[in-house]
Parts: sequence; C-alpha cells; structure tokens
Amino acid sequence: MFKKTVKLLMLGVFSLAFAGSASAEAIKIKLATFEPGGAFIASKILSAWADKVNAESNGGLEVKVYAGGVLGGPPKQYDIVKGGIADMSWTVLGYIGGQFPLSSVVELPFLTRTSKAGSKALNTLYEEGYLDKEMDGIKLVGLHSNPAYQFHMKDKNVLEVSDLKGLKMRVPSKIAGTILAKLGATGVSVPAPGTYEALQKGVVDGTPFPYTAVGSFKLFEVTKYHTEVNITNATFGLIMNEDKYNSLPDNLKEVIDNNSGHAFGDWAASLIDAQNAKLKAEIAGLDGHVMSEVSGASLDRFKSILAPIEADWLDEMKGKGLDGDAVLKRAREIITSIDG
Repeated sequence: MFKKTVKLLMLGVFSLAFAGSASAEAIKIKLATFEPGGAFIASKILSAWADKVNAESNGGLEVKVYAGGVLGGPPKQYDIVKGGIADMSWTVLGYIGGQFPLSSVVELPFLTRTSKAGSKALNTLYEEGYLDKEMDGIKLVGLHSNPAYQFHMKDKNVLEVSDLKGLKMRVPSKIAGTILAKLGATGVSVPAPGTYEALQKGVVDGTPFPYTAVGSFKLFEVTKYHTEVNITNATFGLIMNEDKYNSLPDNLKEVIDNNSGHAFGDWAASLIDAQNAKLKAEIAGLDGHVMSEVSGASLDRFKSILAPIEADWLDEMKGKGLDGDAVLKRAREIITSIDG
C-alpha cells in the first residue's frame, strides 16, 4: 500500500513537472526581412533586437529573424504580417503603395541628414497621434529613417543637375521617383536587393542610397562616384501582426512595448548613423573611388528645381483629407532641433 502511494505521488509530481514545462514553452515569433542575413539591418539591428526581447522575456518569447526574403520579397513584407505568414517584419513603408502617405514626410528633399533626426520625428509623430490612421490593423513596434540618401554612380560623377540628364536611376520610393524625374533622370523601379545586379548589368547608372545600404548590398563593388546631396530618405517600420500581439500575456506584451517606439527608434538610429559614417570613411579609402559634395550655387540649383515637391506633397495630403501641413511643421521642428 505504501509503495503504491509513493508511485502515485511520484506520477503526480512528474505530471505537474511536465505540465509546467509545457506551459513555460516559449511563444515563437517569426520576424521577416528582405535584407540578407549578413547585412547590417538584419544582423546588427533586427537580430540584436530579437536577442534583447528574448532575454527580457525570461524564456517567454523566442523571436527569430527570417532574413533574405524567405517569407516574402520586399513589396510583400506588410502583406505577410497582415496575413499571418510572418508575425513581424521590418519593411520600407514606401514599398506599400498608398498605405502610409503621412509617414513619407521624411522623404521630402533636403529635409533630413541623420537617422537620429528622422527617426525621432517619425516616432514623435506617431506618439502624438498624427499617424494613427495609417497604422490601423497592425501593431506598430517602431519607426526609423535612414541617414539622408546620396548619389552612388557607376561611371559618371554627379555635381550639377545637368549631370543627371538622361541617366537611368534606381527609384526607391514614389517621392524619389518625382525627385529624379524633375532632375532629368529616368527612374527605374528596382527592389533594394536587386540594385547590385541592376548596376552591374547597366539597367541603372546609379542609385540614391545611404552608405549603410551601399555596404549591406556591396554596391561599392559596382559604383565608384559618391556625391553628398541629402536628396531624400525613407521610412522603415518594424510591424507586428495585431492578433499575435493581442494573444500575448500582459507580461510579454510589456516586453515588446518596452522595446518599441522611441526605445527602438533612438537605439536603431544611433547604430545606423555610426555605421553610415564608418562605411563612408571606408569607401573613401578604396582605390578609384571619388567622393564629392554638391554645394554652393550648384546646391541652390538642385533646391530650386525640387522646391515644388514639398507643395505638391502638401496638396496630395490635402486631397486625401490629411493634415500634411501640421505633420510637416512638426517633423521640421524636431529634425531642425537635431540636424540643425
């Protein structure tokens, strides 16, 4: 009788232990990106963010990065989150046609210099309610911008507006396409991962990009002229499936929330700006590479030609029933306080 009681007690203990371990199993979260696994954003931003969240969740969450577009290509990153194929993704909001019009404010020419300024502006705009409607149906974890985009050319240096006439340039966004068209270039739509091949095969003559992207996609192998002009930028979002987020227990939601908004944007921006400066210096040291800057009267000509783009953007926002004036004013206040 005693032995039977002990066996039953031990069986109960094992059953409880098994049940406890099963209930403590980490909730898996698939985080998608189109960037290659070894690229800066995938390896130093997204993987580091995932590691931080996993550690702070004490085993409650297991965020895993799926890089290289294995869950969906660049234009599909939003759709795969909405559809539950991925739980999260890092994406270029400009790739998602018409969904995030106000968030494109940082793409306006000459508005930003640093990721720090653009990212602070974007997350403040969201925090203060300017971007609420754009984020309906998803859980926004955080926003960031790049450092300003410069021209990276295969065979021709760009110092004057006239240097762009007739050239084929990769278009990273709708606003960038308008910018390049006004400067006399022909825009070619190429997803970021395809830029190397497009340059190599002569599909495009150059691309606007920050130095971080030139490094991530090894574009320094197929370009040699690099011109500082701060011509445009891009908005990036770390987004999450709303149902997945809502299904989490409160303590795990808190872990996500503590690594969202400004906490994400400010941290990411500091790493991005540092990497941008590092790569710029490294590329400047490569044999055969020419580093230039548009300034003085030449810069004035660029600004004069592109001045209508801001007014056109404001008109477009007004036509959509959106307060672009308030968004641009607030963004400029924040960006100017940081970038000068």
